[in-house]
Amino acid sequence: MIKQIIKYLILLLILILIIKAFVLDAFRIPTGSMKNTLEEGDFILVNKTAYDISTPHRIPFLDKKIDKIEIYSIGKPELNDVIAFDIPAEFYNPASENYSTLIKRIIGLPGDTIEIKNKVVFINGKKLRNPSYLHFNFDDSISKNSNEKLFPYDKKWTIDNYGPVIIPKKGMTITLNPKDIALWQNAINIDFGKKAVSVEGTVINLNGSPAKEYTFDKDYYFVLGDNRENSIDSRYFGYIPADWIIGKAFVVYWSQKPVQLDGISDYINSIRFGRILQSIN
Repeated sequence: MIKQIIKYLILLLILILIIKAFVLDAFRIPTGSMKNTLEEGDFILVNKTAYDISTPHRIPFLDKKIDKIEIYSIGKPELNDVIAFDIPAEFYNPASENYSTLIKRIIGLPGDTIEIKNKVVFINGKKLRNPSYLHFNFDDSISKNSNEKLFPYDKKWTIDNYGPVIIPKKGMTITLNPKDIALWQNAINIDFGKKAVSVEGTVINLNGSPAKEYTFDKDYYFVLGDNRENSIDSRYFGYIPADWIIGKAFVVYWSQKPVQLDGISDYINSIRFGRILQSIN
């Protein structure tokens, strides 16, 4: 009897590992950067097969990041998708072993030109028409001294008036010059998997060799948090490559207010029952 129980437990553990590695992943929302779509204390599920079937991006439960390999393509991320993705702790160092997982909304696709004017997003010169179910939060304030830290760090942009920037697209060729290199260097470094860009006067070097143009190897995306005034997103760290995307967030499976709990009544009162099993749009 005991041997059978142990056998079933091992099989269950293997099944959980397979599901977590290839199909679904779970994340807790630690901040209000996606308010009002996601609240601090929400627990969400992410569909890892929404865009492709691939090898795992991390070793399950060990939190060790590994390069994933696409096995089969299912589709491309779309405008307004809420995605989970990995990003290096150092934005400009794609070789960093320290990564964080973020949840943001895609507002720019490969090849798009993005600009924000007075908090309004424009894509390719046209005002972004948001679905009626989206209710963005503009109430929270973010320290305005962070403006000088906005990507690409050499422009006098703000979080409310930003751009324009062109999102790199696979196969897109650009001319390299010192004036615009800051707009492209993080994506080029990501393509190479290391810090490959250096500038010596008027000369741009890639991997130590002078270069006058570059053709991108990957598709990139531009993401924002729904809490536009208090979100660290592409306005700060730039473009997200397709292979950093873990999957598409689709449901809140549990939600609990991040408050101090002193007893069972506090625990019950902290549960947001109305958010449990709420779909993510």
